[in-house]
Amino acid sequence: MRIDRHLNLVIPVTREKGDVYVFSTPISRPVFENYFLVLGKTFSEIYQQNLNVIAGPRVAYLMLKRTAQQMGIWEGAEGVENGLMNEIRRLSNVLAPGKNGWEMTQYQDALNSKSFSDDEIGEIENQLVFFTVVSHLHKKENVKDILDGLTSLWGTLNTYSSCSEWMHSLPISTKDGNSGEKVESSEKLSKAS
Repeated sequence: MRIDRHLNLVIPVTREKGDVYVFSTPISRPVFENYFLVLGKTFSEIYQQNLNVIAGPRVAYLMLKRTAQQMGIWEGAEGVENGLMNEIRRLSNVLAPGKNGWEMTQYQDALNSKSFSDDEIGEIENQLVFFTVVSHLHKKENVKDILDGLTSLWGTLNTYSSCSEWMHSLPISTKDGNSGEKVESSEKLSKAS
């Protein structure tokens, strides 16, 4: 394993008409440096409370929010909600089966169109924050092992592939379509549910 490459996270979201996937890449080093203290305190609190990989992915967003509020940096233009969380959302895409095969949508667009229930958003965002914390605060050689634990307990996937590469590796989602072809999303993600 090359430890200079970043693992990406894939969160399956089970739906009656088939799974959709949230694909996320880690935040950049400059973004981490801007929010290092609140992320470090969130990391510390997760482990200090013995939440680790067992419960951490269920509460990481909540822990980040509580920590940022205690620090007085949750709200505002440069606050954690508008800065860090928006960046985490920006780095996340949703892959869903559509009429022409797998279609990619920005996670924020899926949120705006109310494609996910509140419970699904809670699960997704807690896992995204846990992934962010793990990716930047654990030693690089340990990140894969931690994320493998996330996979084992929570059903997530880890990949070095880009979102497009990973999408092209998915099985064909239509009877006649080729999911390897780039298609423009004409349906809302919510129609996949």
